[in-house]
Amino acid sequence: MIKTISVKNFMGFRDFEAKKLTPINIIVGPNDSGKTAMLKLLYGVSKSLEDFMFRANNRHQNTLFKRVLSDKLYNTFQPRKNGLGEIVSKGSSEKLSVGITYEGKKKQQIQFSFGDTTTNSIIDCTENIHIETFADGYNALFIPAKEVLTAFEAIAITREQYNMIGFDDTYYDLILDLRVPGQQGKIITELSSVNKGLEDLFEGVISQGTKESPFIFRKGKSEFGMGLTAEGIKKIGILNTLIKNRKLGKNTLLFMDEPETALHPKAVRFLAEMIWSMSCAGVQIFLTSHNYFLIKQLSLIARREKADMNCFSLRRDSQGLSYTIENMKDGVPDNQIVKEALEMFNDELKSDLGLS
Repeated sequence: MIKTISVKNFMGFRDFEAKKLTPINIIVGPNDSGKTAMLKLLYGVSKSLEDFMFRANNRHQNTLFKRVLSDKLYNTFQPRKNGLGEIVSKGSSEKLSVGITYEGKKKQQIQFSFGDTTTNSIIDCTENIHIETFADGYNALFIPAKEVLTAFEAIAITREQYNMIGFDDTYYDLILDLRVPGQQGKIITELSSVNKGLEDLFEGVISQGTKESPFIFRKGKSEFGMGLTAEGIKKIGILNTLIKNRKLGKNTLLFMDEPETALHPKAVRFLAEMIWSMSCAGVQIFLTSHNYFLIKQLSLIARREKADMNCFSLRRDSQGLSYTIENMKDGVPDNQIVKEALEMFNDELKSDLGLS
């Protein structure tokens, strides 16, 4: 789906480039290394493309892609009064520039740039006449690190009634997709097995409820509101719901920010297997993580399946952000998550041997 990325002068990234994206792409790095920011940028562009094609197909003739993109990036990053220029690298005399190549039945290239004085309108951007549908059923989803089911109505009211800053478009877009009713009919095999696995993991299922209680966790004959449901169950339940209502399927771009949050290590390893199954169903996945269990399990899957799987390891130094790209099928790449796990093992070994 996304084949290449070129990003220059975006926040801490002076130059970020990937020439061969894989079905599963992992971004790791310490806190404040730009993982979530990069994920949001890729999502903002990808969601803009989805929204624009939907409007074009429904004969919204006056829709400009640059307007859709400007609004989406603004509502995703929610910059202060200075506007979009705030996400341009500080101290750079050059513009932020982005180029992304999408590929399905056709190839689609999106390019745009803007400087640090831009408020809310991008001018230099791919024109409408150069945009066309490149994959049937294409859509983009972002699952934030914080679960949204408990705050579902609060997010809706904040955005729809008061248009307040607080919950950005990664949250609001997700609740719009979660509102779509579940659909009858057969789910493709790989996603059907994901759904069954998710339900078996917690011996229950999250279902769409009423307007007053939009979601309910059902376990056997018992029902629980979201306030009484474990965080891990709610995060997994989001995937469950999106598969059932067909928002998550073939040609979906799925962006997941620290999906392992609040999950037990056993559930984390299981989630890695579900991520692999989703990729086999035609979903391209970009995720960030701090979790050794998730990184290690994904590496084991890549080696087992002999599958290419990118890992972007971010580092921050006095020069800004740098990164390396390694293939997970060659083993767990050398990064700070692995280093800390080894340090802890070494500390335990020293303690067992009575060494200081």
